Amino acid sequence: MHDGWKMEQVTGIVKSIIFTNEENGYTVCEIREGRKVHTLVGTMPMLMPGESVTALGEWKNHPDYGPQFAVSQCKRQIPTELEEIERYLASGFIRGLGPSTAKKIVARFGEETFTILQSDPLRLTEIKGIKAEKALEFGQAFSEHEAMRGVVMLVQKFGISTLYATKIWKKFGASAEREIRKNPYRLMEPDVGLGFRTCDSIALGLGIDPSSGFRLKSAISYILGLSALNGHTYCLKDELINETKKLTRAPGELILNAFDGLLLESEIFVERQHPDRVYIHYLFDAERYCARRLIALNQARENGLAGNVHGWLSDYERKNRIFLDENQKAAIETALKNGVTVITGGPGTGKTTIIKALIEMFQDHGITVLLCAPTGRAAKRISETSGYEAKTVHRLLEVAYEIGQEDRVYFSRNEENPLNADVVIMDEASMIDIVIMSSLLKAIRPGTRLVLVGDADQLPSVGPGKVLSDIIESGVVPVVKLDRIFRQTEESMIIVNAHRINRGLEPIFSTEEGDFYFIPRLDSRETVDAVIELCASHIPERFGYDFMRDIQVLTPMRKGDTGVHNLNAMLQQRFNPPRDGKPQKILGGIAYRAGDRVMQIRNDYNKVWTQMDQQGSLIEGQGVYNGDTGIIADVDLVSQVLTVKYDDQRICEYTFDALDDLEHAYAVTVHKSQGSEFPAVVIPLVKVPPMLVYRNLLYTAITRAKSLVVIIGNPVILRQMVENTNERERYSGLKERLCAQNLLP
Repeated sequence: MHDGWKMEQVTGIVKSIIFTNEENGYTVCEIREGRKVHTLVGTMPMLMPGESVTALGEWKNHPDYGPQFAVSQCKRQIPTELEEIERYLASGFIRGLGPSTAKKIVARFGEETFTILQSDPLRLTEIKGIKAEKALEFGQAFSEHEAMRGVVMLVQKFGISTLYATKIWKKFGASAEREIRKNPYRLMEPDVGLGFRTCDSIALGLGIDPSSGFRLKSAISYILGLSALNGHTYCLKDELINETKKLTRAPGELILNAFDGLLLESEIFVERQHPDRVYIHYLFDAERYCARRLIALNQARENGLAGNVHGWLSDYERKNRIFLDENQKAAIETALKNGVTVITGGPGTGKTTIIKALIEMFQDHGITVLLCAPTGRAAKRISETSGYEAKTVHRLLEVAYEIGQEDRVYFSRNEENPLNADVVIMDEASMIDIVIMSSLLKAIRPGTRLVLVGDADQLPSVGPGKVLSDIIESGVVPVVKLDRIFRQTEESMIIVNAHRINRGLEPIFSTEEGDFYFIPRLDSRETVDAVIELCASHIPERFGYDFMRDIQVLTPMRKGDTGVHNLNAMLQQRFNPPRDGKPQKILGGIAYRAGDRVMQIRNDYNKVWTQMDQQGSLIEGQGVYNGDTGIIADVDLVSQVLTVKYDDQRICEYTFDALDDLEHAYAVTVHKSQGSEFPAVVIPLVKVPPMLVYRNLLYTAITRAKSLVVIIGNPVILRQMVENTNERERYSGLKERLCAQNLLP
C-alpha cells in the first residue's frame, strides 16, 4: 500500500464498467495493465470499454472491495488495438451498433475504423446488411459522441453534471465551449435549465466582473423567470431588487442601473400606471391581449343567434326526456345569449350536463361547436362523459414548427387563420394559464361565442396567472354559479365532503362501509408504510381496485418522506422491483424500468407518437404534453431507447438522453393531477410545508377521486387545510385590466 499523500499513476485499457452515475460522472471500472487488473473509482464521465486511460490519484483500501485506485485526474485515448476498437464500438454509445456489427466493421476497416466513421461513413455500406441511411446514422452518432465527450470534460471543470452537459451539447453542439465562455448565463435558458448560482460560478471563474451590468441583468432576468414559474404574471419592483441583491451581493445602485438597462432594451416592461409592477414582456402582452379580446368578444354578441331560447330548452328536454332545474336553464340561456359566459360549480353540480345540452342545441340549429380542455387527461375525461370529441387547446390550435428550427413552435391557428367555429367551449378552465389563454383568444374570430366551464375553487393553473378567478371576480362577463348537487348517491360522501370543505367544514369520515376514510398517523415513515400497504393489499382486497390501473397517490409536496420523490422510489420498489431479465436504465440515480408508471413533465410538441386507430391501422402524430401518463413498455439497452405506452394507447420512444422529460407517476403532486380523475386516491398529509396548507389544495385532491378517498396523516394539518383560505397570493393584473377595458367606450 502506498502513502496517501503521494500522487501516483496507473495506465491501462478499460476492461469493464462496473458502475457509472450518469448525472455526475462517478464511475467504477476495471482496467488491464499487462497481466494486472486494477479497480479505478472516481469522476470519469462517458468512459467506455476499450479506451486507453492514464489516471493520476492514490491507492486506497476499501473494507469490502479491497485495493482501489481513487482517481483525481484521468486522461483518455480512443483505442488503437483491433480487439479494443471492436469492444469500444460495441459498448452501446452508438444506437443499433451491437457486438456482431462492430466485429464486421473492424474486420473490414481495421485501424482505419474511426477515420471511416468520422470522415467517410458511407463506406460502411461495403458491409453486407448496412444500408446508406444506417451508415450515416452510425457516422453521425460517432462524431457527436466524440464532440460531446469534449463538452463533458469542459463543463466538469465547473462542476456541471453529465446530464446538463448533454443538454448543453444539444443546444450548442461543437461551439459549446465558445458559447459558454462568451455568455455562461445562457445556460439558464429553459432548454438547459441551470440555476443562476451555477452559471454565476462559471462566469466568475472565467473572470467576468461581479459588478458588470451583464451579470446583474442576468440575475434580474433569473428572478423574474422564477416569479413566472411560481405563477405570477409580474413581480413587485422592490421584491425584485431585494432578491437580486441577495443573489448577487451587489450594491442596490448597480442593480437599479442594470434594471434600467433591461427596460431600455425592452427585455422587461413597467406600466406608467403601475410603476411597481415588473413584467417579462411576453406575459405583459398576453395579459393585455386577453383583457382586450375578452371584452371585445363579450360585446360582439349577435342577439339573433340564439333564436327562441325557451323553445330550444323545451325541445331539448322533451327530446332527451330529462328535466333541467332553473339554475341549469339559467346557465344554458346565458351561454346562448352572450358572447362570453363563465359556468362554474363544484363536483356533481351538473357542469357536464350543461356542456352536452349546449353542444346538442347548437348543432341542432346548424351552429358549429368546438370542445376543448387544457390538458390531455382533461380532454379525454370530458370526451368520455359528454360523448363529444374534445381536443387539448394545443391540438385545437395546431402546433407548427419554424422552418429549420424544430425546437421553436407556434400555433397555426391565430388571427390570420382563426378556428372555424361559431362557439368554443372550454372545460376545466381553472387550469388555463395566461399565455395559453392568449393563444386561444388569438384564434377565435370576432362574433364567436366563448363558454368557459370550470371549478373556480380548484387550484389555479400551473403556468402564470389566475385566469378563471380573475374573469369571475372582474364582474365584466356573465357568470353562473351552480350550487345544487345532482351527481350523488346516498352512500357516497366524496362530493358531500368536497362541498363541506369548500364551506370550511371538516369532512365526515366513513367507519365500516363507505368511500371516504381518514387514517391518523403522525410519523412520516409510518405514513409511507401505510400508503404502501393500502395500495398493495388493503384497497385491492377490500374494494377490488388494481394499484397500477385504478389507484393514484396524491401528495402536496415534492420533497420529504411523503413527497413524490421518496414515495415514487418506495412504490417502485414494492410494485416493480428489479429482477433478472427486466431491462432498466439508471440515470441520475433513478431507475427507469420496464413496467414503471411514468408521466411526461413538459410540453414536447415535436415528439412523434404512433397509435392504432379503430380500424386497426397504424396512425402517426406529434405532441406529448405535460401531465400525460403511461407505462414503460420497453427499455432497449442496445438501441438506447425507452418506449412508453400512454393511457390513450399512444406509443412514444425516448432516447436515453431525453429521459429527464419523464418522472415516475406512482405518486404525483396534487398540482399535476388537475384535470384528472381516478377511481381511488390516497392522500398523505404529514409534515406539509406551511405554504401548502390551504383549502383549495385539499379540495382539488379529493375531487380527483371517483369512488374512494383515503387520507392518511395528521388530523391537525387536515383541520388547518380546511380552515385556511389564505393561499399564496398570485400577482396578476388581468382582473384590473378587464375592469378598465370594460369602461372604455
